[in-house]
Amino acid sequence: MRRTARQKRIVAMIGFCCLLVSALIGRLFYLQIIKGRSYAERAAAQRSAAYVYDSGRGQILDRNYQSLHAVKEKVGGSLQAALVPYNIPPEMLTALDIEEEIRYHKGSLASHVTGYIKKPRNPMQPQDGLAGLERAFNNELWGTPSAVGVIIDAKKRMISGLGVNEWRYEHFRRPYHLVTTIDRQLQSIVETVGSSLIDKGAVVLLDPKSGDIVTMASIPRLLVEELYNGASQEALQAMEEGNAYLNRALMQYPTGSVFKVLLAAAALEERLPEPEGQFICDGSYEIGNRAISCYNGTSHGVVDLHEALAVSCNGYFVNLAERLGTEKVLAMARRFKLGQKTGVPLGGEMPGKIPSAAELPYRGDLANTAIGQGLVAATPLQLARMMAIIVNDGRDIYPRLVSKIIDKNSNIVKNYPLQLGNRVISPLVARQLKQMLTTVVSSGSASSAASRLYQAAGKSGTAETSKRGISHSWFAGYVSLENRTLVAVVFLEEWQPQKPTASSIFKQIMEAVAAAQS
Repeated sequence: MRRTARQKRIVAMIGFCCLLVSALIGRLFYLQIIKGRSYAERAAAQRSAAYVYDSGRGQILDRNYQSLHAVKEKVGGSLQAALVPYNIPPEMLTALDIEEEIRYHKGSLASHVTGYIKKPRNPMQPQDGLAGLERAFNNELWGTPSAVGVIIDAKKRMISGLGVNEWRYEHFRRPYHLVTTIDRQLQSIVETVGSSLIDKGAVVLLDPKSGDIVTMASIPRLLVEELYNGASQEALQAMEEGNAYLNRALMQYPTGSVFKVLLAAAALEERLPEPEGQFICDGSYEIGNRAISCYNGTSHGVVDLHEALAVSCNGYFVNLAERLGTEKVLAMARRFKLGQKTGVPLGGEMPGKIPSAAELPYRGDLANTAIGQGLVAATPLQLARMMAIIVNDGRDIYPRLVSKIIDKNSNIVKNYPLQLGNRVISPLVARQLKQMLTTVVSSGSASSAASRLYQAAGKSGTAETSKRGISHSWFAGYVSLENRTLVAVVFLEEWQPQKPTASSIFKQIMEAVAAAQS
């Protein structure tokens, strides 16, 4: 019996030892085989660091190859110095001063032009454009990110002698860069001056010889840095309240008296004589049982076409529209490409509105059209194109926003040459219009646009809105600087009479531009 009990204890002990060994083997199997890779990766992660040195997305550049948005966030220079002995390419060493590229920041320019992308959760994921040029040229800008991996100690210092790994996607793709026609310096001036004076509106500067859009500013600006990182509720609310998502340079609005330039062009092209006798403005013009008044009911007396444009006489231009006829008025507007998109590669561009003759069945409808009210609407960019045609002696030019696509070595991948359009008006008529528009600024209704720093010509306009006492304010014109001519359009949405007009804001912007160009 004793021997049996002892044997039982031995068997139990052996069984227990076997069970213990089995458990240990099982645990080792679990740790080494099943979870081995996971723990190895964790251990490696604790002693390694990865630095993204290329976001994988191309840059949006200004006309002088300066970035319109990107800045770089530093991590420290010690890593770069430590990597010098490893024969890393110089461009990689330079980039290794950064942890990641900050694509948008509070100083980003032309936010409605560049648009934005959604920041990926993982910096090694490719990025897609959601608006603006980021979206329109997503395929060209899209590329795959790259990173470098190093071994570090407990104090996050690189351990020399253990090598460097460069990480790329298996199907690595290098992006292209966009070269726009925007001038970064002038864009900054326009945004700085404009945002201090304009609540809602747009400013467009255009080179009439090339059609290049030199600046395009919509106010309030789009907070791309917020949208990139995930906008806060406060930022979203601010953008919603100001309709900041709209690129107002491409939105359509009633033109007000700027439309009178087209009536003047039609009259000159038709060689339409002045009214028999003389046109005498007594402050209003009757259409049936309705009277259309000049601004503040001002009586201009005897005026011809030149004088009427200078003082923006409503009565004269309503009478002129009746003498021309509806078809000729509308035809001239269409010749200047109003009522159709300019074709710039930005989403959301509106075509404007030039009504058909059938939409203007009554005298009052034509009268409203003559002074840029009613159904007539245009975008700031369209009016810039209109002024460029006049500057170009009557020849159309297509607005251009992107001039070329280049690779990382600045080799041209694709060119976007300037596009000349058809002749719209004769050179003689264009010269006559330029003389008239010069008078408008020098001694007429837009004298607040004049400055000793430049020679300017243009036309101001005020367009009524559905809100009592609130109008849109316009100035469309051009300036002759020392070495170039620039077309400029300033638009103020829902302007109030106690605030600066578009003409006076044009002056402040162009004086700053003239100072920068001198």
